[in-house]
Amino acid sequence: MGKLINKNCIVFDIRGEKKDVIYRLAVELGKAGTITDTEEFYKDVLAREAISPTFVGFDMGLPHGKTDHVLEASVCFGRTAEPVVWNEESGETADLIILIACPLAEAGDTHMKILARKLMHEEFRESLRNSDEEQVYQILTEVLEG
Repeated sequence: MGKLINKNCIVFDIRGEKKDVIYRLAVELGKAGTITDTEEFYKDVLAREAISPTFVGFDMGLPHGKTDHVLEASVCFGRTAEPVVWNEESGETADLIILIACPLAEAGDTHMKILARKLMHEEFRESLRNSDEEQVYQILTEVLEG
């Protein structure tokens, strides 16, 4: 398996609604070569979001797609310019978004579980909010690839 995060998959100051944020991050995964079809992967992620919003608390969204359109497990991190409504029903907003792409056939998600545990720590979230792109890349690389 290659690296889970590419330096170009750190995107700041994203504007728009939830679907715009997800699309922007999916485009970066497409450019990184970890997904086969940006449009189809995007549709798969939106279909997953329609089942249940991936708001995890702490102003964070973890949209994900486990589909045939993913070549290798990867993530794309986004920070929005202003909070985006992530759960329409509750009105909960997110400003930190991590789009997770997993191949349909991939069984293990150990790295993603580690990331999810780290996200529960305020210090970790604040470092993602207050660091520059290079620092965020280093932080996520350390957590995802230990």
